[in-house]
Amino acid sequence: MTAPLGTATNIYSGVREFSQVTNTYGGYFESDGGAYNLVLPWQADKLEWYNYTKFATNSENLQGVWYRDFPAGDALIINRGTTDLTSTLEATNGVTIANTAGGFADEHVTITGITTATPAVVTAASHGLTTGDRVVITKVIGTMAAEVNNQTFVVQVINSSTFSLYDVYGVAITTVGSYTSSGQLTKTGPELGIVDTPVSYILTLGTAVTGNNSDIIYFTAYQYNAYFNLGDIA
Repeated sequence: MTAPLGTATNIYSGVREFSQVTNTYGGYFESDGGAYNLVLPWQADKLEWYNYTKFATNSENLQGVWYRDFPAGDALIINRGTTDLTSTLEATNGVTIANTAGGFADEHVTITGITTATPAVVTAASHGLTTGDRVVITKVIGTMAAEVNNQTFVVQVINSSTFSLYDVYGVAITTVGSYTSSGQLTKTGPELGIVDTPVSYILTLGTAVTGNNSDIIYFTAYQYNAYFNLGDIA
């Protein structure tokens, strides 16, 4: 039975909302000898790894463990010499949280010109619009600003950098005055793309973890049902 992933809500303290299990995510990869960005489905509380290749020899950096409250680059490493196991507190090339922030993608397109014509022609490099799209224009500076700013228009695409303006009834827009500078457009209506982007949970594994080129690394990441900082218990 595979446990559900739960949720990323309250990832930094307390009980995970709607999650009654400890989540695990595991696998392996072949190292190229450099750092590696391990993408996970949630923020890991703990990471364990084993260098399968180095277990066949007496070598350093056999295995290790990391907890998410460690300073960036830290890891606890187990080494094996010819006779004894030793430990190392790695402070540089261990594990670092490298999450990318979620939120809303910027859908604005910069305007660099609007003609005084019928219909008015807007210049906006790589606008990505399709004829029939609706846009709202804002932040235009110039004597035509009052008639174009905060208005909704339908566009007819001329090329990848220009398009002409019509009202929502298909009537060509005649602009009066002049464009000086600035301006942006934002696509509106039901044809918008997805703008809400999720967080990417990434752990950067340094070379103390990934080992040498061609080393096989097995790993297990854990997200606990609850993870607390109990403070100084003395």
